[in-house]
Amino acid sequence: MSDEVNEIRSRIDLAALVGQRVALKRVGKNWKGLCPFHDDRNPSFYVSPSIGRYRCFACGASGDAFNWVMQTQNVDFSEAVEILAGIAGVQLQRKKRPEDRTERQRQAMAMGAALAFFREELRRSASAKAYCERRGLDEETLSQWEIGYAPDVGAALAVRLQREGFPLAECAELFLVDRDASGGYFDKFRGRLMFPIRNERGELVAFGGRLLGDGHPKYINSGDTPLFRKSRVLYGFHLARAAIQDARRAVLVEGYLDVIACHRAGVREAVASLGTSLTEEHCGLLRRWCDEVVVLYDADEAGQKAADRAYEVLRTAGLKARFALMPAGEDPDTLLRTKGPSAVEQAVREALPPVEYRIRRLTARMAPSDEAFWEEAFGILASADNELEVERQIAFLAGIYPGLRDPSAAQRAIRSQLDRLRRPQRRRSDPAPRIVAPTAPKMSASERTVFLALLEPELRGAALEALRDEDLMETQAAADLAKALAASFQDGPPEGAPAAWMARIEPEEQRQAFADLVLEHQAKASAGQIPETIPEAFLLDALRKLSVARQRRQIQQLKGQELDDDRLRELAERLKRAQQRNDS
Repeated sequence: MSDEVNEIRSRIDLAALVGQRVALKRVGKNWKGLCPFHDDRNPSFYVSPSIGRYRCFACGASGDAFNWVMQTQNVDFSEAVEILAGIAGVQLQRKKRPEDRTERQRQAMAMGAALAFFREELRRSASAKAYCERRGLDEETLSQWEIGYAPDVGAALAVRLQREGFPLAECAELFLVDRDASGGYFDKFRGRLMFPIRNERGELVAFGGRLLGDGHPKYINSGDTPLFRKSRVLYGFHLARAAIQDARRAVLVEGYLDVIACHRAGVREAVASLGTSLTEEHCGLLRRWCDEVVVLYDADEAGQKAADRAYEVLRTAGLKARFALMPAGEDPDTLLRTKGPSAVEQAVREALPPVEYRIRRLTARMAPSDEAFWEEAFGILASADNELEVERQIAFLAGIYPGLRDPSAAQRAIRSQLDRLRRPQRRRSDPAPRIVAPTAPKMSASERTVFLALLEPELRGAALEALRDEDLMETQAAADLAKALAASFQDGPPEGAPAAWMARIEPEEQRQAFADLVLEHQAKASAGQIPETIPEAFLLDALRKLSVARQRRQIQQLKGQELDDDRLRELAERLKRAQQRNDS
């Protein structure tokens, strides 16, 4: 695994990876932007591709590509490795404990057996086939999306799974069956059209079911299981990924049938969240493949409220968003069946920017003569962060502003009111961030110079030799880091780019300490505060100062001991010569 991790690390462009979420600006050899981990008003976040690390000098967030994926997508290390392996094009050789592999295989086989059962039952059920025909689901669609049917009987699936040798207790963990008060098992899904849910790799991880008739709940989905977390999976993503990547755009809809309708209409970038609102994890998945999301939710009140929530999540995630204005009472599925594929494509094509979308919705449900209309309109404008959009909507609203026929006068009146609303929200600009990491190791300038000399290929040998001198360093932080570096490179000075050999520094806290020193140095150099490189003269000067300081410490330690005059004179003379060399 370590070789694979190092291979992934060497192939990943950290600035490009971080830049998918954070707007970065080049500063010298590094990149700078607003930190995504706290409310950063003045750029404090630095990315150094040369060492493969990022660091916020305000809140202290830091790490490498693996930390970035773990922190931004809420995954563990093994999942981060899989995600980055896909980006880097590295084939992972999975090595799991035999008992783990057996359990995972057994779970996958149980899910596959359930899917086969549901597919068989659809072919047998006249009512389910009739329902599919009414919804326009032909044989090709049913096959592509692997749609099935769960019969409306108590334990048909449970009986099948048990007969095929699957422990029902394990099947209950997969949300396929449940246990009743008497200890028996019954089917979790009954009387429902069944939609298999696959993750981004195409692995079957869950099911969703829709009632054929009336009743509640209309939809139920698998709960979180050992295979599935609904906050991370988007329905249809495994089939939409290529189209999303090509278009750099995803289309977000509400339900299974909406996704299928969009794909049948030629909108193959469509995906849906699963019985939950859009989450940060969903956005993390989308952000790896696209820059923009078109929200195509139902035209009813619930759909529009969900669109508002999605907008806030997308904005926080840094994804550009547009919103489709659906005809009243329509969703993508009904739109396809009543008006054809072109209507669905048109809805996506004509999707509006967020501010215009919200203003258009407002004008559809309120009259401009209503005071509440303007209160809500000004709230929309005041909360917007795209001034070009705001200006366009000011021009639109000026045409319906009550009491003023002159558009220019109406625009001035709207801007005046908007400025009054925004004024209390404005604040003085925060001061420029101090380039001092909150948790940076406390060391002397000379100690820092010796460590930073490792970045200069021609100085690495001398710097590493000094770091092996156990009592050279003055501070405990420097001594601990020197010990870690000496142990990590006991076979000789590191070679190649720092991003490659820094991964060898152990333990992790010392790797981070060294990265903090380097990032702080690079940030100061980018700001023109210090030279970018460490000249040999700087290293020699630092070593002389550290040597003098060590001899001072030795004299202080020996003062309390009984020594003859000759020994004390010898030490004093050595210190004097060292100081003279340093002064020269």
